[in-house]
Amino acid sequence: MKYATVIRIAIVAGFFILLEALVRLGLVSKDSIVAPSQMVAKLSELMQQAEFWQQLAYTAMCIVAALAASVVVGFVLGVLLHRAPRVRQTIEPLISSYYALPFLVLYPLFIVLFGMNALPIIFVGFIYGFMAMLTATLSGLDRIPAVFGKVGRTFQLNRVKEAFLIQLPAASPYLLTGIKLALGYAITGVIGSEFILSNNGFGYAIAFSYNNFDDTSMYARLLFLIVVMTIITLLLSSAEQRVMHRSGAARKGEATKASLSERIFAGVAIVVIILAVWQLLYYKVGQDALASPMTTFVRMGSMLAGGDEFWANVAETAKAFGMSLLISCVAGTVLGIIIGMNRLTREVVEPILVTLYSLPKVTLYPVVLLFFGIGLSAKVAFGTLYGMIPMIIITINAIGNMNPVFNRTAKVMKLTPMQMFNTILVPATLPEIFSGLRISFSITLLGVMIGEMFASRRGLGSMVMQSLGVNDTATMMAVTVFVGVFAIIVNSVLMKLDTRLRAV
Repeated sequence: MKYATVIRIAIVAGFFILLEALVRLGLVSKDSIVAPSQMVAKLSELMQQAEFWQQLAYTAMCIVAALAASVVVGFVLGVLLHRAPRVRQTIEPLISSYYALPFLVLYPLFIVLFGMNALPIIFVGFIYGFMAMLTATLSGLDRIPAVFGKVGRTFQLNRVKEAFLIQLPAASPYLLTGIKLALGYAITGVIGSEFILSNNGFGYAIAFSYNNFDDTSMYARLLFLIVVMTIITLLLSSAEQRVMHRSGAARKGEATKASLSERIFAGVAIVVIILAVWQLLYYKVGQDALASPMTTFVRMGSMLAGGDEFWANVAETAKAFGMSLLISCVAGTVLGIIIGMNRLTREVVEPILVTLYSLPKVTLYPVVLLFFGIGLSAKVAFGTLYGMIPMIIITINAIGNMNPVFNRTAKVMKLTPMQMFNTILVPATLPEIFSGLRISFSITLLGVMIGEMFASRRGLGSMVMQSLGVNDTATMMAVTVFVGVFAIIVNSVLMKLDTRLRAV
């Protein structure tokens, strides 16, 4: 066993021992959290019940189906987009803003389309998962060296053979990363749907325990989820490292730039396609499941011009989002630098962070409410929970990928830690950290919106949840479109700045 693994196990064990002592001594309220020994005892009791395994099997089936669809569709769309670089360049802000949208509001639509069964839950998991696979596929194909294509043409390989014999092996490390991310997002979508809107599955069981004040059962199920996700994440990370070691890293190629007129044309075409599909779905399912585009835009116009109530909710969301993003980016960057500067610390901490990030965070909302209550602090905690871990991981990777020559130069010049930080670390990692800011922006916004759905009576997320409760589909869609447009505009600006920063 590696030294880093031993330390990691010791840290996790130490955390649970400390938590046990704090609860037993009364230093942590038993109303907020139960002792780990009680969680284990309750979990052992639950695992002897057939209902526990039935709920787990139902959720596992939904996750596997969602993951399979996510991997296949994400890979195919990624290949198609890679072969249409101008279209890809046009919709990149939409891809970057994708995870800012609260897709759970579409659950009633999926029920009408697919019925009261597992398919709506699977579809939500698919919606969350396929974009991760798509972006990983694009990253993998971007990094295939041009010489590989020349080799294929030298051996006169057709497109199919070239894809399977050259492109797929070369991109496999990134594809495996995409599968790992797609799994995490599929689990989030499936368990989140069960948690909020379903009457079956593991997520439903966690919500049922919380709503019935059975905190011990809730924490026992969360502990089981953490253990399972840890095992899956470690197995996938091990496979990913082996594939990466065999394949090596490739250099990103130059992207074909689209002219302004091509971008405008592609952008208009995409908007028309989205509106057409939206209108067709409305004709099929009706107003009770999905508001029409016209109704949605009329409602959004009335909200924008309707007085102080809507803008007060916007201000509430903006306040929580701004605080969450600031904490996520500043604390995430600082912690990432501290962890990344030491190789052993990086090897110990990074798998723990990846596992925590893979957890379906919506299931942690009862814990957040117990500690922070209902209000601004809970929303900020939710947003930070979503946004800070990716920022830490990206910063760690940025430092890990830094040219070793920089470190040797610092040692030769006998730079102090502060000089090393100011003159080497910051300039070398700034482009990657700024990319992390773009990612954290969308994910933090989603976290704040979800926090408002459960932990607030004000804000855009609260508006969505209230509208969902009375089946006001027009308001749900209007708020979703408003958030989506805002995220796309900001991401477009951030992408421009990112491109300029990398060109410097």
